[in-house]
Amino acid sequence: MDILVINTDLMDRSVIQQVLQYSDHKVTFTENPGEAWKLIADGHFRFVIADASGQGQSIHHLIQQARSKPELVGHVYILILVSKGQNGNLVSSLGVGADDYLNKPIIPQELKARVSVGSRILSMSETLSQARDQADITPMYDELTGLLNKQAFYKVAQGELERARRTSGEFCLITLDIDNFKSINDNHGHTIGNEVLQIIANIIREKSRPYDCIGHWDGDLFALAFPGIVSTDAEKITRRTLAGVQSSNISLPDGTALEISISAGISASQNINAYAEIDSFIQSAEQAINSSKQSDEENITVVFI
Repeated sequence: MDILVINTDLMDRSVIQQVLQYSDHKVTFTENPGEAWKLIADGHFRFVIADASGQGQSIHHLIQQARSKPELVGHVYILILVSKGQNGNLVSSLGVGADDYLNKPIIPQELKARVSVGSRILSMSETLSQARDQADITPMYDELTGLLNKQAFYKVAQGELERARRTSGEFCLITLDIDNFKSINDNHGHTIGNEVLQIIANIIREKSRPYDCIGHWDGDLFALAFPGIVSTDAEKITRRTLAGVQSSNISLPDGTALEISISAGISASQNINAYAEIDSFIQSAEQAINSSKQSDEENITVVFI
């Protein structure tokens, strides 16, 4: 990726160049935000790293230009470098237009991670843009359950994780699995199995908030992503959902009660850092479900990552 760097510090430049070139990015340096805008407006760069420690007002103006003319430049990902003492005044001094910020002095591993996140976001944006142009946008919602489908859940959950990372806050991901779903399908048919999935999806939705990220991940597996809550709250949400399933009257057409057993896995982190990945949370939560299934006493397992 071509990355434009606005920086006057020779030491910073050296670190940035080494990190980015090692990651196969092409780097262009400039000291002048006005010159940088011309390069951006010409369509040469969609990723910008700008040092705001010495020329905050000029960088603020550059951000305003980029955000006020999306039809001209598209979305430009802007990573701001700030001195540690500048953090508290970041919003007031630069506005809310920047995508991310990084403290100086620059730590190479953290810079690499932040650039990796920005590159993925730009890549995702380009993919969605191409899909719109081709009028071939994948539906966001699962037709059977009405919840987010797997692809949409992944993208929304990634955004929720990014939101938690910006504040170094908490993040939890819950997965729910129907233990006896295979036997339900085998004994009563896929029509009954689909009705069970719809009922469980409705219960999960009823026990959650309207704005929560809830998805039908795969088969009989459901997933929920929560930024800003601790593991104990995630457990409460999970127990509330399981209690809703247990108290529901799910019956077969002949009136026979249908027993449903659900196991849950929760992956949680108390402090999201630059290296956190949504895949790790999903994999850990699925592994936690396996532990729940093997437990004779508890159907909820929490793992910390």
